[in-house]
Amino acid sequence: MLWTRRIRRNVGWKTLGVAAEKSLRFLLVALISRALGVKMYGQYTYAVALALLWVQMTDMGLGLFLAREVSRHEVPPAKLIGHVFTIKMALALAYILVVAGLTWWHFADPEFKETATFHPRPGALGWTVALTGLSGLAASTIEAMWQVFRGVQQLGLEAKSSSVFAGAQLACVSLALAVLPTMPKVANDKGYTMVLIAAAMLVASLVALAYTAMLLFRVVTPKLGWSRPMLQRFAREVLPLGVAIVASLIYFKIDVPMLRMLRGDVDVGLYNAAYKVLENLSVVPAILMAATFPALVQKIQDDPVGAAKLHAATRRVLLVAGLAGALVLLALPELLIRILNGDAFLGAVPVLRALAPSVVLTFVNYLETHMLVAMGLVRAQMAFALALIAVNVTANLAFIPLWGGVGSACATALTEVVLLWFCVRLVRKELGQRVATAMPAEAVPA
Repeated sequence: MLWTRRIRRNVGWKTLGVAAEKSLRFLLVALISRALGVKMYGQYTYAVALALLWVQMTDMGLGLFLAREVSRHEVPPAKLIGHVFTIKMALALAYILVVAGLTWWHFADPEFKETATFHPRPGALGWTVALTGLSGLAASTIEAMWQVFRGVQQLGLEAKSSSVFAGAQLACVSLALAVLPTMPKVANDKGYTMVLIAAAMLVASLVALAYTAMLLFRVVTPKLGWSRPMLQRFAREVLPLGVAIVASLIYFKIDVPMLRMLRGDVDVGLYNAAYKVLENLSVVPAILMAATFPALVQKIQDDPVGAAKLHAATRRVLLVAGLAGALVLLALPELLIRILNGDAFLGAVPVLRALAPSVVLTFVNYLETHMLVAMGLVRAQMAFALALIAVNVTANLAFIPLWGGVGSACATALTEVVLLWFCVRLVRKELGQRVATAMPAEAVPA
């Protein structure tokens, strides 16, 4: 059977966890966007985008490396896991310095003085950048622990962690906004509200980090430390993957600072309101790949024919799901924006329609990029990811001045098309060669 009992069980756990998490985060987005309004929501999501861009330097491919290596062991390798987390902690120190620099920059820039009245200097965006940066570090550490759960194929633990994380975020932000009216001097200050929300999100991240660490220690006790072989593997195997991941985050998130620079906070707020819908739909490939990635890794090593069949079956599921998601975005954009963000964000409807093609492309690319990792083709992935930055930046520079957020959506779709062309060709070639060595050519699966 292509979908083993373990895969089906993991899909079930992942679906349950994601359903709970996304339901809570759906309420969270509705709460934050309505509390801030379009312009300040644009600033808040800009700060979050900065954190997402830079926090990848603390991962550099370590997460997927963890999932892959742990899946190859019957007993979780405590020493390897500990060494990976030691490297991550060292990278986190460099990241904190970057966050400090970004915070200083946004405090010092006089253009941001209008964003807050509660601070004699231009404080709201600066404080928000600092707080979201620290939240991003906590979230990145949590996600690394999730990779261990995926490696041992215990997605029930990830489901518990992600649900607690989202629940803590909703609870902390709700409490912060409930307390705000008791402070009349700042209750109507959107800048103060933005900082308060960012602080609440940091508290929630720390709560979730402590809970996830407790779950991790039930599975394995990582043995922190350094070793020359591990550092050599990091340089040889992980770093190229890390560069590819960072590059992919750049070409997916660079549109937010570019849009802010070229069009302003309102356009960023509308664009991110629409993009949140795409992000929520992306849980479908995330669910499938979290469940099937360890199996793909094992089959590529031991059963290339089975890997080809599992790859083809998963691709068909993602293609159908992606088409369904795209149709929803085309048919119901106004309803989705009204429910998620309110009438003030209806300007995001054209952006949401423009993002519809990216749903199909993103779903399929999620599988194909994971296949590159599973087959060890990270250097090719790294080279092409770097090239895609140029594609995306060029497209954004051309399209944003013409169409604003719709232009960024078109640039996203173009980048996904180029990525799909690259991945499909490379995966077909490499997987075909492996299958050909394991069975007669006429029996190779389509």
